[in-house]
Amino acid sequence: MNKQLSTYLDLLRFLAAILVFISHASAFSGGYFWQIAKLGHEAVVFFFILSGFVIAFVCFEKKETAPTYLVNRLARIYSVALPALLLTISLYYLGHAINAEAFIELDSRLVNPFFTIISALAFFNQSWVGTTVFSNMPYWSLGYEVLYYAFFGILIYTQGLRRVIFLILILALMGPSILLYLSIWLMGVLCFKLLGSYPRLPVFFALFLFISSIVGCIFFTFNSVQEAINSFFVSLLGESFYDLLLEPAEKFAGDYVLAFFVMLHIFSASYIGTNFSIFNRYIAPIIKKSASYTFSIYLYHMPILFFVSAVLPFKMYPVINPVICWLVVPIVVLVLSHVTENNKGFYKKLFSRVLSSRPLLN
Repeated sequence: MNKQLSTYLDLLRFLAAILVFISHASAFSGGYFWQIAKLGHEAVVFFFILSGFVIAFVCFEKKETAPTYLVNRLARIYSVALPALLLTISLYYLGHAINAEAFIELDSRLVNPFFTIISALAFFNQSWVGTTVFSNMPYWSLGYEVLYYAFFGILIYTQGLRRVIFLILILALMGPSILLYLSIWLMGVLCFKLLGSYPRLPVFFALFLFISSIVGCIFFTFNSVQEAINSFFVSLLGESFYDLLLEPAEKFAGDYVLAFFVMLHIFSASYIGTNFSIFNRYIAPIIKKSASYTFSIYLYHMPILFFVSAVLPFKMYPVINPVICWLVVPIVVLVLSHVTENNKGFYKKLFSRVLSSRPLLN
């Protein structure tokens, strides 16, 4: 992966996390920036494709071994997911004690707390039955992401009957919703493989694809076409099929089209990066540093926003509430991110020790 593409993907990743934050902060602070609040879902589609692309990169180009792959994925996920879960539980119950009315609608969606915590820690919170992780709505995507890591790890690092059995088990665990979005995640893998198959592309053609991908993303995001595609598939497959799907997966048909344009965007951006030096040595480190906060921004902001809405609801505090939501919450998230990201090495050592005496995938 060339450095220009790597930096550009970091930039997109950071901007996607900001979109997710905006989409949620708007709902807690009087509807500010409502015009782009709907883009949170589309940002997650981008994250899935980027995830598949990056995992393909570490497997095929960096050539991670099975033990390294397992340790790195566990360390990356738990270094943020575990603190996020502790933060969520603490702020949910504290906020509930201060203002239970702020959580009435949310409470109707919650299930047994013990099961919720176990499912969140094991990442089967979206397997067949959706489990809302207290006040942390974005946590749902980890139930998809981690199973995709497991699926790809089994596919790459196991062989024969062992591979078949493990793949059947992981596919069965996914359920229909996660399985539908596996295709989108694999588009990221396909994008990486296509870059290896076509090392050269005329610069004007790459620019044409790049611009076309942007137009396509905008068209299918802001236009009613995406809604029309989803409605068509509802009529084609029937309501009974959609009854099997969890809420985030109901837009899968439109997301497939959007995912194609995102894949095309990454594909064409790679060739542009080989011909043009857009990010210099001063800008690139800033973008890389900003992107390092992405996972934390994604997982930490929602429980904090819920807590703010319980303590300082917008209806009662129309001035202070937006200030807290839009200024203080991001600062708190960045501080938490700085602490947890610095602990990633601890988790790598921990999982290496735990798994060193156990047979790993080979």
